[in-house]
Amino acid sequence: MLTALHIGNFKAFADTQRIPLRPLTLIYGANSAGKSTIIHSLLLVRHALETGDLDMHGTTIGGDSVDLGGFRQYVNELESSHRVEWAVDLDASNFKGRLAEFFAPVRTVTMAVSVGFAIDDQGFPIPDAIPEVLTYEIKADGHGILRMSRRRDGKLQLDSLDHEHPVFREAIKAMVLLSTTTEDLRPEDYTGLEETIAALVPQVVATGVRFLPDGLAKSEVFAPGSQTTLFPISKGRRREDLAAAVRSCLPRKIDELLKGINEVVAGEMARLQYLGPLRSFPPRHLAFSQHHDPNWYAGGGYAWDVVRRDARVRALVNEWLNSKERLQTPYELVIRKLVDLDELVGFLWGGGMEYVNEAISAIDPILSPPLQYRKERNKVVTETILHFVLGKLDELILMDRRSNTVVSHRDVGIGISQVLPVLVSAYAAKNRILAIEQPEIHLHPALQADLGDVFIQAAIGEARNHCIIETHSEHLLLRIMRRMRETAQGKKTGLPAVRPSDVSVLFVQREGERSVALELRLDEEGMLIDPWPGGFFEEGFRERFGEPGE
Repeated sequence: MLTALHIGNFKAFADTQRIPLRPLTLIYGANSAGKSTIIHSLLLVRHALETGDLDMHGTTIGGDSVDLGGFRQYVNELESSHRVEWAVDLDASNFKGRLAEFFAPVRTVTMAVSVGFAIDDQGFPIPDAIPEVLTYEIKADGHGILRMSRRRDGKLQLDSLDHEHPVFREAIKAMVLLSTTTEDLRPEDYTGLEETIAALVPQVVATGVRFLPDGLAKSEVFAPGSQTTLFPISKGRRREDLAAAVRSCLPRKIDELLKGINEVVAGEMARLQYLGPLRSFPPRHLAFSQHHDPNWYAGGGYAWDVVRRDARVRALVNEWLNSKERLQTPYELVIRKLVDLDELVGFLWGGGMEYVNEAISAIDPILSPPLQYRKERNKVVTETILHFVLGKLDELILMDRRSNTVVSHRDVGIGISQVLPVLVSAYAAKNRILAIEQPEIHLHPALQADLGDVFIQAAIGEARNHCIIETHSEHLLLRIMRRMRETAQGKKTGLPAVRPSDVSVLFVQREGERSVALELRLDEEGMLIDPWPGGFFEEGFRERFGEPGE
């Protein structure tokens, strides 16, 4: 549903940058150019929606990988009088219910906010102020239809409402026909409503503004609850009666609109899943890993737990580990049962022996010879204890198939530990926004290329994820370009078809003290229409053949 981000005055971006998002979005650029700014803006919004905090250092899902340092650090040029601008473009064709009806004639809806400190008359931040949402705007196909701003008393108040825009024209018509006795709305009726709407606008105030408004505050023009009054429209007082109906119904439509848009944005951000650039080592014994670790997701620790619990994902990862075309390792991830001594003792002292004795009593005591009875008895005791204890303790291990011995994931090289969370993110996620930084770390070029296929499947296959990948890997992009070419040529690859509408390639570069994000277009054959800025991928050519004239 997300089709683009707009980011301004945030970290490396000064002027607002439009960031087109497609199912598979790749972000390139030199070190410290500002590539991570795009992903970090998503983490900021996700955190603000969950907590209402806009002065955050860490974020709820960023772990130790992301420290924004508070508003004064993440605002561009550390200028606290600036406002951070953030907006999201939404595909209106995916809206449901009343929101879909309201935006029926619209293709793209944009929700935009600006964040900053309240400013005094001299243009300086008010002492002890905290950063908050200063403006809120909704646009329909790029045209602003509603705008709110924060007043000195802290209220987020409606500034403007474009009632002449087709979406509001149709909404007003629907409201009048449903809530009044008239059966039509004439062109001249709209003219008569202008004064009513103009007088209504400054009385509309939002409520619950932790980050996005939850709707409208109770006021003289709005009372929460459903509309039950049917307004009579008389011939002699048609203009006045219509005005009374709109004055009562329009704030409810605005309340419904705010709630609907904000529910969509919050739902999109709830889909966000982040994997940082450095994946951590989980403990040697995964069954006892700490799920409350702040880096559980950002550091990739959760991925090992997914592989431990999900046989399908485990099989896909094993295929990648063992394939002759990929890692070609001799290792296989398997599950074995462990007994935790404390839990076993707790089971026995907590009444577990009663179950054991009941199971023993079921054995026919006449079994002979006595040795057979003892074997059966020991078997029952063992199976009963295992049944009540071991269900909770599945341990994930690496089996070296060459020697049939168990090895730890901490003993087989860093490459596996770094790539496994990337694979799990792609294989296990469904309908998520996967934001991954530098998935290619510690992989040789052929495997970096193979990650292109993994992301194609995750983004364009049945899982329908949005993959936002910050990377330096030329090989990953070349694989995606190859798959686009094969799609255009009608070749069968076993992967979903890849077209230009599926892929967004972005290049972030410095221009003086600021960064800009450029979109590099691809054609149907997977060829770049726009050249790489600054010869980003020309280093290999120079290393092989030298500079011209050398």
